[in-house]
Amino acid sequence: MSGPRSALGRGFRRLWIGDAISMFGDWFTYVAVGTLALAEGTGLIAVAIVLLAHTIPRAVIAPWAGRLADRVDRRAIMVVASLLRALAVVGMIVGARQGSLWLVQALLVLRMAFGALIEPAASAAIPQLVGREQLERANTILSVTWSVIFAAGVAVGGVATAALGPVVALAIDAATFVIAAGILATLPRLEPVIEDLSEVAGDTPGGGGLAVALRVAWRERPILQAALAKLPVAIASGGAWILLHGVAEDPQVLPGAVAVALGWLHGARAVGTGVGPIVWTWFGLSGTSRGVHGSVLLTLAATALLIAATNSPVALAAALLLGAGGGANWVTASTLMQRLTPNHLLGRVASVDLLSHTLGQCLGGVVGALIADHMGAPAWVGWFGIAGGACAWLGLVALAAGPRGAREEEAA
Repeated sequence: MSGPRSALGRGFRRLWIGDAISMFGDWFTYVAVGTLALAEGTGLIAVAIVLLAHTIPRAVIAPWAGRLADRVDRRAIMVVASLLRALAVVGMIVGARQGSLWLVQALLVLRMAFGALIEPAASAAIPQLVGREQLERANTILSVTWSVIFAAGVAVGGVATAALGPVVALAIDAATFVIAAGILATLPRLEPVIEDLSEVAGDTPGGGGLAVALRVAWRERPILQAALAKLPVAIASGGAWILLHGVAEDPQVLPGAVAVALGWLHGARAVGTGVGPIVWTWFGLSGTSRGVHGSVLLTLAATALLIAATNSPVALAAALLLGAGGGANWVTASTLMQRLTPNHLLGRVASVDLLSHTLGQCLGGVVGALIADHMGAPAWVGWFGIAGGACAWLGLVALAAGPRGAREEEAA
């Protein structure tokens, strides 16, 4: 795959670079906060609280974030929210220096809330920066970049956190948000655009809220399927995310420092998120319903393999396959959603996507962790994720059998 410079334009390159810089700092924090939680010695519940801090703010903010992205300049949203995230991380540094996990987690909630403002705006901006025929390519580049940055960030972050402590990791995160804001500020104005397909929506930019997006998506069923396509993988991945921490603590599976083991597991998962979309594109599955179903199956199988892992190679292979399923699912669902949805509604439909997969991840991780702690075995969180993901997948299949809108052929 050639780089984004060749065809996708200067605006997309700036969005891509700004996102990449911000992500690198994120994954330093990912390991640092997880390590602080494990150090509390309260089992997987403390890790589940970290997951809640990552997911609940995004779910709460999503409806307003989507409407905002369909009302004002999307560039301005991304710049301001990036700077606010930097301020929140500065507060997390203070909490980490004081040894106050509750303060770190409280400010993590705030940081994730600001991040939730960015996601619908960025998703809605992509079709404005690239041609509609280039959406699959653009989303694949973003996913592969996420993979590379995630792999580098968590691997380096695990070593840095173990050697230098979480304060350094958080300081790097704060700096990356400021740099990213500066790059995103050079984007052109990205006001919502009413397209030729807008008569289907019967709405104006920013008019109405999440209910409008849901009503349109229910009428145009392929849009609803695309917006909910990440839910089954999110539930399974939520359970697997908690399980990764349980595996990292097991010296029989991954010997050595917990922070380093966690960095390796997340690093393997990150590599998978880049491999998955490339494989899906190679076999013509990206951007198709078959691609969605295949990614769900792969995620469920990878979670089962992680449960069965008794040594490092199997655990790392399971983490890699888990990432491959998630990455393939993300690119396929995002491409479908961006192709099918009118631009002036895309922020709100993207917020439906954000709301569904963040709540799914929260459900799979938190409920699974409670069950696992009650049963006294980390494997239960993985089994709950598999069961929940399978049920959501069956629901998605049933939804696909319902009325089909006129735009379904565009997703082929």
